[in-house]
Amino acid sequence: MNKQSKAANKLGIKKLAAAAVIALIITAIFTSTAFADSLGKYDVTVVDGGVESTIATAAKEPIDVLNTAGIKLDSDDKMDITAFEKGKGGKIVISRHNAVNVKFSGNIQTYEVYSSTVGEALDEIGLTVGEEKNVNYDFGDIVKDGMVIDIKSAPSVTLNADGKSVKLAKVVGTVSDLIKLAGYELDEDDYIEPSLDTELKADMTVNLYKVSYETVEVDEEIAYNTVKQDDKKLDQGKTEVVTKGENGSKKVTYEIKTVNGKEEAKTVKAEVITKAAVDEVVKVGTKFSEPGVKPNGVTSKNGLKLGQKISGRYTHYCACAACNGSGSGTTTSGRKIHNGMKDPHYIACNWLPMGSVVKVNGVCYTVVDRGGSGLSRRGRIDIFTPQGHSACYRLGSGSCTVQIVRLGW
Repeated sequence: MNKQSKAANKLGIKKLAAAAVIALIITAIFTSTAFADSLGKYDVTVVDGGVESTIATAAKEPIDVLNTAGIKLDSDDKMDITAFEKGKGGKIVISRHNAVNVKFSGNIQTYEVYSSTVGEALDEIGLTVGEEKNVNYDFGDIVKDGMVIDIKSAPSVTLNADGKSVKLAKVVGTVSDLIKLAGYELDEDDYIEPSLDTELKADMTVNLYKVSYETVEVDEEIAYNTVKQDDKKLDQGKTEVVTKGENGSKKVTYEIKTVNGKEEAKTVKAEVITKAAVDEVVKVGTKFSEPGVKPNGVTSKNGLKLGQKISGRYTHYCACAACNGSGSGTTTSGRKIHNGMKDPHYIACNWLPMGSVVKVNGVCYTVVDRGGSGLSRRGRIDIFTPQGHSACYRLGSGSCTVQIVRLGW
């Protein structure tokens, strides 16, 4: 019994020793593996949109380092790795692309920035806001995509462009800087007042004129002309169409200049007649006749024309010595007159040929006498009144229209 017990004890001791060895080997393996893993990792500082963190990683490429930490980049974001060294560490700085809205003086402008804080964003945009209290955010607040930065008070410059007037909180730099800030690009024909190199000043007004040219082709009508031909055989006042007029057509090419969306000039560059216009020919009657008045064939004389109407003035005279000189009753033409005779419808004037006939208020009068210088003015007539001197006063004087019925005898 004792010999068996000793043998069993020796066997147990050998098994325990073997187990201990195996345990030591396994521990060594795990320990060496963990040590090896710890030797492959290194720390990297990542600044993402102003927020700093430290990442322990074994990745070598910067993008893989970010992926290890679950940090994703958008296509417009920027990554600065100038302070990063593969396998050793350093710093990766991420600048996030954000659109911020700046509200000032009732207008909202959208700007794209890569700054981390509101203060930095305003500096990046180039806006001068003065004290922090003039903005609805603290300068150190983190920039967020789509945020609205409300500038309550700031020096400003007014920009007039595209029919709009916008105030911008920018008074540092040049007009060129202002145009870039507002997001405008100048084309070859655009112009600006004052010039691009002018230094900005508070309360300055800048006018941007966006100029564009457009070529258009339009169909237009050509109005026909009317050609008038005098016709002695046709009564005065009557017309007769010989050839009927017809409008033509043409294709016109215009160059249209537009300034700030409004048409400023329109220039003809080419013109092609597609259908010629046909003149309308009209006969115009020059023949003048008055019932009861014998025509003499004279249609014009001394600048006067048959049928012509002249604005004038009339007076009255009789055959007495006061009105007719010596009172002999003989007119310049030799015609005899006396008071009480049947009205012969005579007049005196110096501007019409003797024997001429005129119509005044529907009555035809023959020129048989001359008078003082006052009767030389065109349209001035003195009407013989056989009813006597009192009738002349009663009928008086006034304005009238004198129509020439005949020129001379």
